[in-house]
Formats: sequence, structure tokens, C-alpha cells
Amino acid sequence: MEIQRQRSDSFYLSSRLHLTAAFVSLTTGAAIAVGLCARGNYRDAAVITAMSLGIAFVFSGAVTLETVMLAWFVTTPVASFYLRYPLDRSIITYDRLIFFLLLLLMLIGTRSIFFDSFPDVRAKSQEAAFSLTKFELAWALLSILALASGFMHSNNLAYSVRIAVDAFWLPLFAFYFARRYFSMRNSGRMLVIGCIALAMFLFVNGSYEVATGVDLFQYKGAELVREGERRVNGPFLSDSSFAIICLLLFVILQAAPRLIRLRFDRSGKLIYFVATVCAGLGALLSAFRVVAMAIFICWIGQIWLEHRTTGKLFCKSTSIRRRLLPAAAIGIILVLFGGWFVLRAAPALGARLIDPRSAFGRLATWQAATIIAFENPLFGVGLGNYADYFDQSHYYSDEEPEEVLETKAANSPHSNLLWIASELGFPGLVLYIAANVFLFLIGWRGLKAAADRQQVVAYSCYIALVLAYWISGLTLASGYYSDLNLYFLFFLGALSAQFRKQIHLPPVSNYI
Repeated sequence: MEIQRQRSDSFYLSSRLHLTAAFVSLTTGAAIAVGLCARGNYRDAAVITAMSLGIAFVFSGAVTLETVMLAWFVTTPVASFYLRYPLDRSIITYDRLIFFLLLLLMLIGTRSIFFDSFPDVRAKSQEAAFSLTKFELAWALLSILALASGFMHSNNLAYSVRIAVDAFWLPLFAFYFARRYFSMRNSGRMLVIGCIALAMFLFVNGSYEVATGVDLFQYKGAELVREGERRVNGPFLSDSSFAIICLLLFVILQAAPRLIRLRFDRSGKLIYFVATVCAGLGALLSAFRVVAMAIFICWIGQIWLEHRTTGKLFCKSTSIRRRLLPAAAIGIILVLFGGWFVLRAAPALGARLIDPRSAFGRLATWQAATIIAFENPLFGVGLGNYADYFDQSHYYSDEEPEEVLETKAANSPHSNLLWIASELGFPGLVLYIAANVFLFLIGWRGLKAAADRQQVVAYSCYIALVLAYWISGLTLASGYYSDLNLYFLFFLGALSAQFRKQIHLPPVSNYI
């Protein structure tokens, strides 16, 4: 049941707040930009001006939370690089600003509802506004623990607080806003178009980096060449983020036609096919074996879940034959490209992939991380302190780094589970596992309770996304990066919200 807006005096109050916020944004941005220009800092002045104009536009126009989320989804890879202030150790970033705006719009809209003179509508609105899933509650507790660890135990307070905010709190907000305010029925087509554009952009950007060795988005500390190899990171902070985000896009695009019942003409089919291939190839560019394995596991698992569940529910299987030809074509392209890339384009990379010492090094790294976790079981070594603790306990002491067959451990845990256990302790590990179990159960229970084929596709895609993230995270500390966590939880929030049976609030902008 959708609660309808009743006109009252709060409408005029909200409109005044709306215009006041836009005016304050413009004047504040102009004042800061003038000061920066006076000091010759024209780049930061342009960034602040662009941000203030964007905030004013959000408050002055008929912009919904859904519209803001769609715009953020498509633009954040590039905008996050250009729209940050200051340039190094940024305090104001594009992602932080967007989710602050979403939170502000939500709070103003909820406050407007409470001015309504109808008690029954107000009570239902309040009940819907404060609903939380078990995942959100567990992840919120984990986020609080991460922030407390940064303040209490970190060697670099600013660095650890940034991780706590960007890698824990912002993804939680992304999931909540997508679950509550994003409708796949209304905006699913635009989301798929955004996925198509993003997949093509990332593949072109990654291919250019591989071919030329030029890093188009040069983040400090995120070098393109590492250990003599070109490790593609595109517009993101790390190569693992680039690879896994492409993997998530591949999973979404595979399900898109059945998820929102898209029908393509010939040119549309070609564009969709090319974008899906680009997403798969983009996931392979960073040359992570676990990501390549995750592509085929999630792809086969997604098809199997859809076919098995749909057959049980509706007494006939889905039309898999129509999917076999494009699936086979995509699979052949991925295999051929992967083989060519390893053998011809990056022979040094191919030598690393088949060298067993890389596997031995990973085992030694896990052994070292496990020992560190057991040495600090209650609070861990502190958020963001793993590398410092490893160096102090190995390189700056008499203790030698752990080895497996003469291959030494690295100073990074290379696993999400070991990262949380070593930096936040076993209480943090329990919360992390609980949150991810609750996250998986949302999709699993939804799949069991699915009432039609579209719901089956949605929750099969949901489970495939969780598997893609977790398979990769077993050998990569991928959860460390905000950009990946934001996309991952945004996708899951949008899918979990598609067929929920609860009271829906109208767009917040209707009240502002």
C-alpha cells in the first residue's frame, strides 16, 4: 500500500527550506571558491563550485532520491576522481557528499510527513521509516566497532577514520537507500543502461592502460605498475576493485533481460551483447585467477538456480535453449581472450599465473595473518594498522616472515575474513560473518518464497552477486575498498527491494 501525500501547511514550510538550502549552498560555495582563487588554487575552486552547484540543483529541482542514486551510480567512477577536496587526503569526496545529501533529503522528507494532521498516516509512515533488516543492524554494529578501533588503536587516525567511513558506513547507507527508495520496476531500465555504459567505459579504460601503460586516473598510492606488471585499476583505487566491479556488472547484465523483461531490437541486442562481453573481459584484465573462476561459478550457478526454482514453481523449465547460444558465444570469447592475453599480451603475467610460488606466498600470508589475529584476539591490531604491525613484528625484529617452500608472506592479509579478524579482533569477525550470513539469507529466503519468474531471476541474481563478492574476497582483501563495497551493497539493496511487501513511502522530494 502506498501512502499518499495530504496537503497541509508543511508543504510551504518545506518549500522554504528547500530554497534556503539551495541559496546557502550557492553562497557558501562561491565564498570558498573566491578565497581559493585569491590564493591561485583554481582547481580546488572549480571543484567546490561544481559541488555547490550540484547541491543547489538537488534542492531546487524536482529531484527524487531515486534520481540522485542513479546519477551517482553512473558518474561516481569519474566524479570521485575529479570532485574531491583537498586533492590529497580528501575531506570532501563525491561519495560522501552524495550520501550526505541523500540522508539530508530523507530526514527533511520524513520530518515533513510527521507534520501531517492524520495520525494513522503518520504512524504508518513512522513505522516504515525506521525499519531495519538484521543485516543492517549487524553491519551498523560492525561499523561502530571499526570507527571505535580507528579512534582508540590506530597509528594514523585520519587514515583509519577514512576507512571506517568509506568502507563501512557509506556502503551501509547505499544498501539502506537502495532498499527503501529505489524501485527496479520504475528505474530498472535506466539502471541497466547505466550498467551497459559503465561496462563499456571500464573495458575501454582498462584496455588503454594495458596497451599504453598510461594511468588515466592517478590516485596517490594506486600505481598502475606493481612488481613489474601492469595491474589495471581504471578509475578505482585498486585493481581488485576494478576486476570485481566488472564481475558484478557481468552478473547483473546476464540477468537484466529477464529481471525487468527487456525487449531489444537488433541494434539493442548487439549493444547489450557487447556490453556483457566487455564486463566479462574487464574482470579478466587485472589477471586475478580467483575472479576468472568466480565468473564461471556465478554464471553457472545463476542459470542453475533460475532453471531449478522456476521448474519447481511453474511445472515447466525456463527456455534455456534460447540462452545457450549467446552464453556459449560469450564463454568462448572470454576463454579465447584470456588465453591470448596471458600468452601474447602479457607473457610475464602468464608466468606469474602458472608459477606455484604465488600460491605458496598466499598460504604463507594467510598463516601470518592468522598468527596476528590470534595474538590480538579481542581488539585486533587496530583498523588500518596491519602493515605497520607486520613490519614491526617481522622486519624490525628478530622474527623472520612466515614462509611456505621458501616463499615469504606479504604484509597484507589477502583475505576479507583475515583482514577483519586481524584488525578488528574476533568480535569484529563474528559481526562480519553474521552480517554476511543475514545478507545471504535475504536472497535465499526470497528465492524460496518467490511467486513468479521475475522474482526468481531477481533473487538468483542476488545470490550470484553475493557469491561473486565472497569467492573473490577469500583470497583478496577486497572489502577494504569503498568503491567496491558501495556498488556491491547498492546492487543488493536494489534487488532486495524489488518485490518487497511492505509500505512504500513516496519520493522524499514530494515533501520538500
